[in-house]
Amino acid sequence: MSATATHRPESAQLDCPSCGTGITYYDVEGSEFYACPNCHAYFRWSGEETPKVFGSYKAGPQEAPLFPLGALGTLADQRWRVVGFVERCELRAEQYRWTEYQLFQPETAEYAQLAQYRGHWMLVRPAREEIKHTKLNGRFVTMPDGTYRLYNRYQARVLWAVGEFDWDIEGDDRLKIAEFILPPQMLVQEKAPNNTVVWYRAEHVEPREVASAFNLRPGAMPPQEGVGAIQPDPVKASWPALSTLTTVAFVVLLLLQIGQHLRHPDQLLLKASLQVLADTTAKTAPGTGRVIVSPSFTLDHQAALQIDLTTTLNNQWLELPVSLVNEQTGQGFEFTKNIEFYNGVEGGESWTEGSRDADAVLSRVPAGRYHLNFYPFTEAGPAAPSIEVRVTADPPLWSNFFVVLLLLLVFPAWQYFRRASHETQRWSQSDYGPDSE
Repeated sequence: MSATATHRPESAQLDCPSCGTGITYYDVEGSEFYACPNCHAYFRWSGEETPKVFGSYKAGPQEAPLFPLGALGTLADQRWRVVGFVERCELRAEQYRWTEYQLFQPETAEYAQLAQYRGHWMLVRPAREEIKHTKLNGRFVTMPDGTYRLYNRYQARVLWAVGEFDWDIEGDDRLKIAEFILPPQMLVQEKAPNNTVVWYRAEHVEPREVASAFNLRPGAMPPQEGVGAIQPDPVKASWPALSTLTTVAFVVLLLLQIGQHLRHPDQLLLKASLQVLADTTAKTAPGTGRVIVSPSFTLDHQAALQIDLTTTLNNQWLELPVSLVNEQTGQGFEFTKNIEFYNGVEGGESWTEGSRDADAVLSRVPAGRYHLNFYPFTEAGPAAPSIEVRVTADPPLWSNFFVVLLLLLVFPAWQYFRRASHETQRWSQSDYGPDSE
């Protein structure tokens, strides 16, 4: 890759020394190396001496060029002309192939490469700033815009080329290349055998931008595979606003919950200890207890009621249908709790199973005078348990809070998953990911 070029806007022609085909070239003073579009000979000609042919590219490119030589397009607010095309692969892993379009800007004499790998595009230009490579295993580059992390190291070779170049593209196989990423930016280090280092800066370009720049149909672009090395996080732009909005919504939800509790503090309406007694009538099944009626209590406004039950069960179970009865209207609210608790010692270690406690919440209970009816049924034999009951009005219903909170977090959680998945896919293509340290 060349870092400099001389300026000369007009085009010129030369004849291929191998087949005689006329070749139009655009960097009249800068270009020295050419690949014939007809016979694919690769040769050098500086304008005076006899052209020197180095060989020819036998096999055609795996991906045909999308843009013809000489095509004009506007990228990064600059007008570029396509003057060359190269298909490359990693020197030791030919399956990793990519294409590069050599772009020339006649007015400024600048060069750039438009690189494409698996449908992902980036515009590569010489770095204008000083690059400081940190010493930490050579894996980081610190810049004013952030820290770039090593993504890939390799050497490359040319598989096929056409067009004009201002440097010997066949000499690039001697370069050691390192890529450092901070999406959507990349820093590329090229190190020559004599330890000369040249840096380039690459930026991600969306396929639709490339298609628009060179007047191609979006459907003509190669499909994207996986996540590109510097493909932007699809959530990154909206994540700060989303996280702020979610935090604000959580705080508001919490304040509403606290405010609701302060306006309607919980109120203890009943606390009583009740004894389960066996029903000795002949028609009842063993274990059936007598109906237990609690003391009456008054609810002065419509509210939710929480009923807490604490038993003295010990290695036994208790089935407990409960009915809350309005003494003025006869309206009832029913629920059933199955409570069991077992414990013991086995192998020198104690164990427990189940719980002695249970609770229930009844919502929107009208104001009135109430009592509770209990219809206990327990296994025959063990000592009959006692039940402590507490009835509280306006309990803080944290279950509702957490349901709303869960709904609130669904979309942010999905977006977070998308971010994590995106980064996982990105680094799955690298040997230098965060997990490799």
